[in-house]
Parts: sequence; structure tokens; C-alpha cells
Amino acid sequence: MAVEPTMLLVHSPLLTWATWDALRTPLEAAGWRVVVLDLRPLIESPSFHSAVCGAAATVTSDSPTVVVGHSRAGAYLPGIADAVGSDRLDVVFLDARLPHPGTSWIGSLTPERATWLREMVVSGRLPRWNTWFPGASLADVLTDPEQRRRVLHDIPELPWQVVSEVLPAPGEAWYSARHIYLRLSAAYQSTAQQAEERGYRVRSVEAHHLAMVTHPAEVTDLLLSALRP
Repeated sequence: MAVEPTMLLVHSPLLTWATWDALRTPLEAAGWRVVVLDLRPLIESPSFHSAVCGAAATVTSDSPTVVVGHSRAGAYLPGIADAVGSDRLDVVFLDARLPHPGTSWIGSLTPERATWLREMVVSGRLPRWNTWFPGASLADVLTDPEQRRRVLHDIPELPWQVVSEVLPAPGEAWYSARHIYLRLSAAYQSTAQQAEERGYRVRSVEAHHLAMVTHPAEVTDLLLSALRP
């Protein structure tokens, strides 16, 4: 009997596992074993990166494995790839930031963007991600009120230690994996171009940053087509 390939889904630390709810069904229907890494319990860890990698290491599989990271999860994908350690590994950036080993999240930003982020901090924490933008902007993307409530429910106020943690250099599994970048929104066009310059396989769809929530079938098709040899 063929072994189900494993799809490990990693949400942004600014959001929750609920961003993957809609994508799970079409992926399972396509024959994947789907595992969602829940980052929320890990954000208070002394080293968020180490905690994330430790959680990923529990996802063992003898089958081909795909790690998919959305948005700010992209920075942690090299460490997660090394923790998973599969011989047949694809790493997929879904509208995600690229890795920045040797520096922190705040250190990877332009001076203007870093100042903007620092000015939002209250009592050592970033405010909830949905408060960073005008209220109508997310309502325009997540038009279904119940869907919007589920996705935004209980998203964290991220500790500054997560933002300031310097990430280590990746290991062997990262370098031997295939790297794929899937752009969902215009905001990540320049990041997708950088990924292409690094030799990643790049595919795009004109949607929005949370398209896996609102258009799971389209994102599933994009993802599975990019995984083909």
C-alpha cells in the first residue's frame, strides 16, 4: 500500500492555525496527510525558533514531505526543514517572507519599517495583527463575517522577544530540499522576484494574502501544480 505524502502547514506567528482550516479538506481529498503546526502555545518560549523546530521534529514520516509556511512563518522554514529531515522534502513559501539567517525579524526590515514596528509595541508586545490596518481592509478580504471571526479569533499579541530573536544558519536538509514560492498578493511581488533570483520555483495567482481561507480550491491547485516534477 502506498504511503500518504505528508503536508505540514505552518501559520504566521501573527495568526493562528485557523488560517489553514479551509485548505485541509481539499488537500486530504487529494491524498495528503495534513498536519497543522500550532504556534500559539510556543510564543512565550525563551527561543521561539527552537520551540517551533522542536514541534516540527515530532512530525515524522517515511513518505515525501512538503512544508508550507505562510507570511511570517517563512523565516522559520529552514529550521523546520532541518527538524523534519525528510529525504524527500519540498519547502513552500506561501505569500511568505524569505529566510533571514543571522539576523532577527526587526533586523531584516528597512529602517523605516523597523521604526514603524517598534512604535506599535505596548508593554513588550505587538498588538494583534488585525489592528495594524484600517478595519475595512480585512472585511473586504474576509467578507464572510463568521469566517472572519474564526480566522481572527484569539490571534496573539506577539512578545517582542519573537521579533528580536536572531535566527541561526540552516542545516543540510534545508539545502537539499526543493524550494518553491507561491505568490498570492501583489504586496509580495518583489519577494517572489527575490525568490526567483535565489533559484526557487515561483508560481503566482492574482488573489490576496489570505486566499487559502477564501479560495482554498484555487490555492490547492496552485500548490499541487507547483509540486509536480
